[in-house]
Amino acid sequence: MKKACLAGALAVVFAAAVSLVGAYSGGIAATTAGLGTSRAVEKINWYDIGGATLEELRKEVFTRGPYDKFKGQRFAGWTEWRIQWWFERRSVPQGCAPGKAVTETRITYTLPRWAGADGAPPELNDTWKRFVEALRLHEEGHGRLARELAGKIELAIESMPPEPTCEELEHQVGVLANRMILEDKEQIAYDVETGHGHSQGAAFPRVVVRAHEPLDGPSQERVTSK
Repeated sequence: MKKACLAGALAVVFAAAVSLVGAYSGGIAATTAGLGTSRAVEKINWYDIGGATLEELRKEVFTRGPYDKFKGQRFAGWTEWRIQWWFERRSVPQGCAPGKAVTETRITYTLPRWAGADGAPPELNDTWKRFVEALRLHEEGHGRLARELAGKIELAIESMPPEPTCEELEHQVGVLANRMILEDKEQIAYDVETGHGHSQGAAFPRVVVRAHEPLDGPSQERVTSK
């Protein structure tokens, strides 16, 4: 894909009791021949914990879970997403208009993995599995909302009016898409609706610990130029 210019970039962070959702966005114009199709790329980063009892597992999550230095909290689960957009430019009598728009949404989930689960008592093992499955379900809900937002951004770009120049159009596309991310309330509403995952079963062990120093938290991207 031939990249023309960067329309905009920003970093936004939403924090929740069981997840941290990061939105990083950037956009570029593209030629018709270079424009592909929208897609989402998802992956899981596991962090290993040990322990033979419920309290030991809880302590491990408290000390090894993803860390938010801004909130001073650790989380059992973490969802980070990044949206990038591309769009066609069309010459029209009024100047420059958007054509087809596509997006790429990259989603990374960070979840705990119990290294000693195979040799654990069945009851404790089952309890842990239920918790991790529920936590994953909750985090994947954040990913689904990110993908839905990417689709809304595509439609919004394609519906934009022409601008006198393509440079101005690219600027206005960036303003629009970034505003849609900043003003999106769905992630927060989802956490409120699910009690930060508690209503989905993500309530074991407790997931927030305050005033801990970070160990090996997940890496974060910052898009500043392309």
